[in-house]
Amino acid sequence: MINLLTPDFWLAAGNRMLRVILIIAGAGLTLRFFRLIVSKMLIPNVSSTAFYLEEKRARTLSRLLQSMIRYGIYFVAIVMILQEFHVDTTSIVAGAGILGLAVGVGAQNLIRDVITGFFIILEDQYAVGDYIACGDMAGTVEEIGFRVTKLRDANGILHIIPHGGISRVSNYTRGHMQAVINVPVAYEADIGQVLKLLKQACGEIGKTLPEVLETPEVLGVVDFHSGEIVVRIIAKTAPLKQVKVETALRQKIKLLFDDNHIPAPAESIARMGG
Repeated sequence: MINLLTPDFWLAAGNRMLRVILIIAGAGLTLRFFRLIVSKMLIPNVSSTAFYLEEKRARTLSRLLQSMIRYGIYFVAIVMILQEFHVDTTSIVAGAGILGLAVGVGAQNLIRDVITGFFIILEDQYAVGDYIACGDMAGTVEEIGFRVTKLRDANGILHIIPHGGISRVSNYTRGHMQAVINVPVAYEADIGQVLKLLKQACGEIGKTLPEVLETPEVLGVVDFHSGEIVVRIIAKTAPLKQVKVETALRQKIKLLFDDNHIPAPAESIARMGG
C-alpha cells in the first residue's frame, strides 16, 4: 500500500507533475512555433517571398495546416503524459494506427476531396467570384471549402460539387476574353467601303466602351456563303464582357450600314422573313 505521508512519495509526485507541466508547456511552445512557421511561409510581409499567395488562399491553407499540426501535437502530448503515469501506450498507438487505417479506407472519397481542395486553393485554379465551367455545370463560385465548391448557375440554382469529382475546370474570369463578330455582307456591296465602315465602328466602340481592352480589329473576309460574304471582327474584352461588346458592335455596324446604304444580303433578309 502506498504511504502518502512519506517524503519520497511527495517527491516522486512532484517530479511527475513537473514533467507533465513541462510536456504541456512544450506542446504549447511547439504549437506556437509551427503556427509562426506556417504563417511566415504562406502569409509573407511587405518584402514578398517566393512563397507568396493571395491573402484569402493563404489564410485558408494556413488554417488547414495548423489544424493538422495541432491534432498531431495533442496526440503526442497525451501519449507522453500517459507514459508518465505508467500507462501502457503501446496499445493506444497501435489502436490509433488501426483506427486511422480504417477511417482512411472507409473515407477515401472524403480524403480525396480534401486533398484535391487543398491543391485547388494552393494552385489558385479559381476563386470566389470567378465564373467557371465544371463538367456539365457552369456558374459563379460562391464558396470554396476544403471538401466542396458551391457554384450558382445563371438560373440561380446552387450546385455543390465535391472536389474529388472535379477533373477539368474552365475559368472564364482569368485574363481577357475575346469577342468575335461575323458580319454578313452582300456580294453587290462595295467591299472597300464596308471594310472602312467596319474599322470606323471598331474605333468608336473601342473609345466608348471601357470593357474593350484593345481597339477591335477587322480581320477581313473569312468565308463565302450563298448570297453573302462574311467579314470577321475580333475584340479583346474584360472577363465576361464579350457579349456586351459584340452587341454594341453589331448595333453600331447596323447604324453605319443604314446611313451609308449598304445593302443587306438576300440570305439574311430571307432568314428574317423579309
